[in-house]
Amino acid sequence: MTGARRAGGRPPKIAIGDIVDAVLREGFAGITVPAVARRIGVSTMTIYRYAPTRGELLALAWNHVITTTEWPPLTAPWRPLLRTHAIAFWRLLERHPGVVTELSPGLMPAEMMRHIDGIAVALVDQGFTAEDAVLAVDLVIDLTVDHRRGVEMIHGLTDNPATLQDMARLWAPDDTDPPTRRAVRAAMTDAIACAPFDWYTRKLDLALEGIEARFGKQSEGEVRPRGRRHLTW
Repeated sequence: MTGARRAGGRPPKIAIGDIVDAVLREGFAGITVPAVARRIGVSTMTIYRYAPTRGELLALAWNHVITTTEWPPLTAPWRPLLRTHAIAFWRLLERHPGVVTELSPGLMPAEMMRHIDGIAVALVDQGFTAEDAVLAVDLVIDLTVDHRRGVEMIHGLTDNPATLQDMARLWAPDDTDPPTRRAVRAAMTDAIACAPFDWYTRKLDLALEGIEARFGKQSEGEVRPRGRRHLTW
């Protein structure tokens, strides 16, 4: 939609879809209300009538992304279910650079909450306790968000592609180090050189193995103490 408001006239009519489309076209990274208003061709006050805060503007667009994304089915066994949903989420964050940073300061859009609820309910249906289901989903979501944030921070700190090479040089094995330290440094160098998605899936699989070990013990009737937990995203 284009065109400015005429002096003394009524504010131009826009739809929620116009705002969502403008945010997605601008991109989430560093998005501002004036930028969205300029893209649509309206005043910032018009945008504020639909999204009173920048946070609500972001949530409006991200809710749309979540609801229009084709997610894997919730009918698979719990481990491939968690893995495919985590990977789909990682890929979604990859397609929308900046959203992982912009939405991190405590904002949990409603559709994202419903999506997480759906995964947790599917785990409960497969024998998880509600507590363990939420803990497992929160673990893989946090892992996904933190990894994508790290990837974006590294690539956002500098436009120089040599940055990762510099990191690899810092971690390069030193012949004066004992064998165990040299082995650790060699492994870290390999991790730095690894493609972000490949390293992410290796960490994800390690987390899933831990969940499987815990869930297996639960299935055998082991009683564990319950503790407090905290959702971060």
